[in-house]
Amino acid sequence: MSTQARASHILVKTEDQANQIMKRLADGEEFDKVARRFSSCPSGKQGGDLGWFGKGMMVPEFEKIAF
Repeated sequence: MSTQARASHILVKTEDQANQIMKRLADGEEFDKVARRFSSCPSGKQGGDLGWFGKGMMVPEFEKIAF
């Protein structure tokens, strides 16, 4: 059986946008609602949910954190 992870994310273009989103989340806004509104990734429509994935399926920087 291979190791898998499940993750959600919010993809934005600038660090300023990321900081604004981090503040919204820290202030209690729901992750999935913020993802639907602000994420530039198609996963935003699913509240940022990337589903299950195995090693080698995501960019190395993301996998390092996920695994």
